[in-house]
Amino acid sequence: MTTSRYGFLAPLLDDNRVEEIIVLGGKRTFVVKDGVKHLLPEVSDLASVKRIADQLLSGTGRRLDLANPIVSAQMSDGSRIHITGPPVTHADRLNIQIRKFVLAAERLDKLVELGSLTPLAAQFLASAVRAGKTILVAGAPGAGKTTLINCLLNEVPNDQRVVTCEEVFEIQSDHPDITQMQTRQSGLDGGGEITLRDLVREALRQRPDRMVVGEVRGPEALDLLLALNAGCSGMATLHANSAREALDKVVSYCVLAGDNISVEFVRQAAATVHDLVVFVRRQGPNRRVEEIAAIPDQLDRNVFTTQALFRWEQDSLRWQGTPPINRTDYSDAGMVWPT
Repeated sequence: MTTSRYGFLAPLLDDNRVEEIIVLGGKRTFVVKDGVKHLLPEVSDLASVKRIADQLLSGTGRRLDLANPIVSAQMSDGSRIHITGPPVTHADRLNIQIRKFVLAAERLDKLVELGSLTPLAAQFLASAVRAGKTILVAGAPGAGKTTLINCLLNEVPNDQRVVTCEEVFEIQSDHPDITQMQTRQSGLDGGGEITLRDLVREALRQRPDRMVVGEVRGPEALDLLLALNAGCSGMATLHANSAREALDKVVSYCVLAGDNISVEFVRQAAATVHDLVVFVRRQGPNRRVEEIAAIPDQLDRNVFTTQALFRWEQDSLRWQGTPPINRTDYSDAGMVWPT
């Protein structure tokens, strides 16, 4: 894939053990390999780093200039590029971050093999998808959220229509009826921008049975919430430190959509439309599901109530013993509850 046009990054892009590359203005280069970050001796001048950045963006439809100093794009192999340059950075700095696409798993049973899930938890999540439950996947960057979404999408029945909305394409699925959309930067005249919020609204016009939004982090949360409240089921990822915090994040993002957003309505809607929150964590080279929580009837309008179904305890994701209140939905979709 790589050639000398990528300069000193070429061997790093070709190294299958490298998960992430971080270039800080040519002055420092870090790589994350096998879950550990290393400082490399490679340095370069700003002109060379700018040339490499332009080559990385070639063919992506994205550009880096003074009008667009922050750029996210995707390489042909699925690796994600994030570049920041002047005037956002110092004039002599241009930073490149590449998160290489490594398809760790395509199916839930592979996550079981990798130790990210237990067989019982995988069976539960598969039944949840088949039952049309809405699932929120939360965790830190690089924790495996998108990998889990890819695995969950393989459980969606083939007769259902899936529409995905992302900033850049990361979700990989060969579902027979899937439409995938990504955002677009504004043109040179300042027009033509397509935001994630625009995509969520457009997705509703495509009669989705399942809507998937990658990296919810802004007012698109409200549009997604309204779509789910209208009867569409879905999946979404967002950054959070726990299952309960993920729901609080949804509320915070919804409030960003306008001045007259009722927090009480948003909290109630978020608790109603989300069935499960799955929290994933990265520990060194390992990624694992640490909690699968259901959203029961709420006891307090100001504090989200969650029910832990599976929780990481004593080096394993353990069943907590009590099924969700709507257990028959999962049973009908193939879940066999432990005795």
